[in-house]
Amino acid sequence: MIVDIHTHILPGVDDGATNFNEALEMARLAVADGTTHLFATPHHRDCTPLTRAEVSDRVAKLQVRLDKANIPLTIIPGHEVRLYDDMLDDWDRELAGPLGNSRYVLAEPLFHHYDAHTNEMLFELFDRGYIPIMAHPERILPIQKDLSLIEPFLARGGLTQITSSSLYSDKDRFAHQTALTMLRNGMAHIIASDAHKPYRRRPILMKAGQAAARIVGSSQAEAMISTNPAAVVQNKLISAPTLAV
Repeated sequence: MIVDIHTHILPGVDDGATNFNEALEMARLAVADGTTHLFATPHHRDCTPLTRAEVSDRVAKLQVRLDKANIPLTIIPGHEVRLYDDMLDDWDRELAGPLGNSRYVLAEPLFHHYDAHTNEMLFELFDRGYIPIMAHPERILPIQKDLSLIEPFLARGGLTQITSSSLYSDKDRFAHQTALTMLRNGMAHIIASDAHKPYRRRPILMKAGQAAARIVGSSQAEAMISTNPAAVVQNKLISAPTLAV
């Protein structure tokens, strides 16, 4: 089971797929790369606001299209939950939610801001019984400058998701360097595509898995694209060492 926990495949919702044709093409690319399950995680803010129920409804409609096109890919609903100050208000209104029926939450820090309140929101999710997975920390500017910012989150049992292209491309050299450092330091747990288009940040995982294997070995790299994200699908505990601070 190869699982991509972070994509913007739902058409006409955010800055991801524009229409069903683009979504189907993204799905074909994912399947060709070996992906079997893929989470649709629209931004919960700065786009068309969708409740958890509305995301599920749109995912069901996309799944029908995939099945009719004989594309063997299972789509699962979710949100990319942006950590604005009022995120928990959106959560309570069901405008943000977990990945599928799991306890895992794909949580995105602001790109230019990370402070104690960011950790407070993440810790509140823990207190409510959820496990946050931090989306693409290697692309967050404050984290690039100081990886110790996320140590309290990791010490609490938080997980991180590295964007696949950050591992195999140095187009964004700071994200690339940060991703490699996180791998070497045991601070990365899942690789996902954050796919937006068939031609921009595509739903490709295997190339990143190969890049990761050169640093952490094939077994750990496989866990990052298969075992760990499959545990999200199955709502099972991910066995990841807790960082001590």
